[in-house]
Amino acid sequence: MISDNQTWHDVGCYGNETVKTPNIDKLAAEGVRFEEAFATTPSCGPSRAVIYTGLLTHRNGQYAHPHREHNQQLREDVTSVFAMLKGSRYRTGLIGKDHIKPLEKYPIDHKPRISSRDVTKMAQSAGEFLSDSEDPFFLVMAFSDPHPISIDGVAWGVKKTKDYTPIDYDPTTLKVPPFLPDTRHVREGIAGYYQEISRMDHGLGLVLEELEKSGHSDDTLVIFTSDHGTSEPGAMGTHYEPGVRVPFIVRQPGLKDQASPNKALVAFTDITPTILDWTGVTFDDYELQGRSFLPILNQTEPRGWNTALLSHVGHDVFAHYPMRTLRERRYKLIWNITPGAEYPLPIDTVQRRTWVELRERGDKKMGERLVENYLHRPRLELYDLQEDPWETNNLAGSKEHRERVSQMVDDLMARLTHQEDPWIRKYHPLGKEQ
Repeated sequence: MISDNQTWHDVGCYGNETVKTPNIDKLAAEGVRFEEAFATTPSCGPSRAVIYTGLLTHRNGQYAHPHREHNQQLREDVTSVFAMLKGSRYRTGLIGKDHIKPLEKYPIDHKPRISSRDVTKMAQSAGEFLSDSEDPFFLVMAFSDPHPISIDGVAWGVKKTKDYTPIDYDPTTLKVPPFLPDTRHVREGIAGYYQEISRMDHGLGLVLEELEKSGHSDDTLVIFTSDHGTSEPGAMGTHYEPGVRVPFIVRQPGLKDQASPNKALVAFTDITPTILDWTGVTFDDYELQGRSFLPILNQTEPRGWNTALLSHVGHDVFAHYPMRTLRERRYKLIWNITPGAEYPLPIDTVQRRTWVELRERGDKKMGERLVENYLHRPRLELYDLQEDPWETNNLAGSKEHRERVSQMVDDLMARLTHQEDPWIRKYHPLGKEQ
C-alpha cells in the first residue's frame, strides 16, 4: 500500500501528535516500523519504477515522469516485479495511481478505472480481486492522498461525501516543520494535507478489512510506505530528509519477536527482492540493487544495514537535476552532478502558493534554510544529521571532515561503478575530468 507524497514524520506512530492515522498505527503495532526508510528518488513516477524493479533510477531508465510530455519509461532490458511474479502463477493487481510505462512491462490482471481518491471504491475493488480466486496474488493499492489536488490555492483538503466525513484540523494549533516558513497559508496547507492523510488511512483500514474477509490476513505480507516525501518546497525533488525519508511498515504473518522500531536503513530497492523472497520466486536475469529485509524483521539493530544509496535524475522533463546520495546513519553526502545549474523546482512545487508567496515577499530564508543555498548548490553537500537534522550546515568544505568526504566519495563511486551508472562516464564527485 502506497500513499502519495507523505514525509515520514506525518504519521501518528512516527511521533506526530496531531494527524490521525489509527489504521497505520494499528498496522505498525502488529508489525515492524522502520525508523529510517528511504525513497531513492523524490518523484512519483521514477520512485514507483524503483519500487517495482529493485533497480535505482540510473539503471531502470525511468528518469522522470512517464505521462504526457515527460514520456519516460523503463529500459528495454528491465523486468518489473509484476512480470517476475506473473511467470509463477501469481495473479497481479494495481488499484489506483499507476505512473508506469511501458504498460507491456507490467502484466496486471486487475487494473480497474477507479479514482485513486475514492478510498471506499478502491477497497471494494480490492475485495473483489481478493475473493476472485484462490491462486496467490500480488496487489498494489496506490492512493493519491495526500498529493495536492491542485497547484493554485491551498491545494490540499478533503470534501465530505456520502462515504466519508473528513477530519478537521485547526491550522492555528499545528506544528510547522522547520524546513517550511511559518505562515498562515502554510498552516492551511498542512491542515488540508493532514485531512488527506487521514482519508488515506481510512482507506487503508478498509483494505485490511477486505483482506481479513478474504481469509488471507494470516498468509499475506503487508507493506505500507509512501512514494516519497511531501510536495512542499524543501522536500519534493530533493534528497533532503523531508523529500526522501518515508514511513515504512511491514507486517509479516507468524513472525515471532518482531523488532519494532527497527533501526535498519532500508530503501525502495529492497522492496522487490523482499517480495521475491516472500513468494519464493527466483529472478536471476541480472543483479537487483537491493536485498530482502525479511531476515532482519526480528532484529532491532541489524548489522550491515547502515547505509542507503539514493539516485535522482529529474522530476519533470523540464526539471532535470541529477543527484547521487550516500546516506549513512549519522552523515549524508549529496553529490549534485551539475552544480552550475540553478536548482529547478518541480512543477508541483514551483507554481504552488508556498513558493510563489515566498518569492513575492523576497524572503531570504525558507524555514531554517537560506533560499540562495536552496537554489544554488555546491557539487558536494555533507551533513551531520545528529547535530544538524534539517541539513542547513554544509560540512563538505570543512578541513575537519576532509577525510570523511574522501571516504564517502570513494564508497559512493565504488557502488556507482559496480552498477555501471551512465553519469559517471562524464562526471565525478570531485570534479575530475573523465
